[in-house]
Amino acid sequence: MQLKKTLLAVALLTASAPSMALVGLSVGANGGATRLSGSGGNEYGYEYGVNASYGIGPFLSVNAGYTTGEGKVNTTLTTGKQTVKYTTIPVQLRFDFPLVIGDVYARAGANFYDVDHNPTTDDGVGFTGGAGFVLTIFPLVDFTIGYEYRDMGELTTDSIVLSAGIGI
Repeated sequence: MQLKKTLLAVALLTASAPSMALVGLSVGANGGATRLSGSGGNEYGYEYGVNASYGIGPFLSVNAGYTTGEGKVNTTLTTGKQTVKYTTIPVQLRFDFPLVIGDVYARAGANFYDVDHNPTTDDGVGFTGGAGFVLTIFPLVDFTIGYEYRDMGELTTDSIVLSAGIGI
């Protein structure tokens, strides 16, 4: 009897999985390598964070997240090459172009940032944008590889980011 109930629950969950993804909310985690650019040249670092997306149409969604990263770079706010740490909260619109397997996307929006230039700090709002490819493995699970650009005042970043997410 217990086995029948378990099989019935699994069958119902499997049958309802595509409709659950239609709610349009997904959450995930991301991380990757970044190139930090300041007045003194380019250096490489890393970043990681969390993200959320809400579908507002068949191909359009609103994305937000929280990302933190660091790397050594020279800016006009540092004395020589210093470790620069940053935190950013991007809010973007994303347009998906469906393919046979997965989607290609482009997104753009605002980037609320806080950069610790050691010893000074800089915060404000800048442009953020990106593009990438989303591969949906199951109706609820997806993997993304993408490019992200962020303007953070004296600092800009170009990142290659990997992400894993789950739709709710």
